[in-house]
Amino acid sequence: MARIEAPAGQQKVVIQRSGNICAYPECKAELVVNARHAGDKDKAVGKVAHICAASVGGPRFDPGMSDEERGKASNLIYLCGTHHDAIDSQLHYHTVDFLREAKEKHEMAVARGVPYSMGAVGFEELESVCNYLSINGDTDVVEEIGLDISLEEKIELNRLTDVSREMIHAGIAKVMEVRGFIRFVEETRHPGFGTKLAVKFKAEYYKALGQGLEGDEIFSYLCGVACENSGPKDSSVLRAAAVATVTYLFEICEIFEHAEHTAA
Repeated sequence: MARIEAPAGQQKVVIQRSGNICAYPECKAELVVNARHAGDKDKAVGKVAHICAASVGGPRFDPGMSDEERGKASNLIYLCGTHHDAIDSQLHYHTVDFLREAKEKHEMAVARGVPYSMGAVGFEELESVCNYLSINGDTDVVEEIGLDISLEEKIELNRLTDVSREMIHAGIAKVMEVRGFIRFVEETRHPGFGTKLAVKFKAEYYKALGQGLEGDEIFSYLCGVACENSGPKDSSVLRAAAVATVTYLFEICEIFEHAEHTAA
């Protein structure tokens, strides 16, 4: 029987939350091969595994879960090839509880590292994160939206939990720097840079919605998009710059919902 892959958007979420590091306890293997040429991209070498199998007969299959639940990022763990194979063959040791605990501890450790890396974010990292998304592709007009609700109100409106709230609060520390970077680029190199950046992220936001992502999943997805295109070398500081950029767009209401929708 062919292996059932998790939805691409959910895979992007778990990869982003894992910081490109194997989530297996004490492994810490980096799961990206950095590009060594400007024309190349980083290559992800990790493997996304289901904690509870996607199909009957698979490792740790749970008949009480729906197909949607099996494909959610909450049921996925990002591992190196060695541990990916190990967890699906050594089943007595690699229980559901073991894997969920390993995933939770690892993703929490990655999240806690963001505020520490945020202080090192400068124009160089912001340029790496923003340039590809803003300069490549079409540049449709973006409607400007005024910030008419507080940051906390918007977090609540979009049903974001502490997972995203802590990232946003870390990113807020660099919002002024992101704004200054965008203004500098618009004045010296690329007029309309900020508009183009917002267009790209809006497109990715709606793509995430189309894939069934919501709340925290979308925030992680957008940070993942920014990281994927951030240049020839992955690092914790670049990942922090991605969080700062997404937070900036979140704050000015260019992405995520900014007003209540009335049901028909």
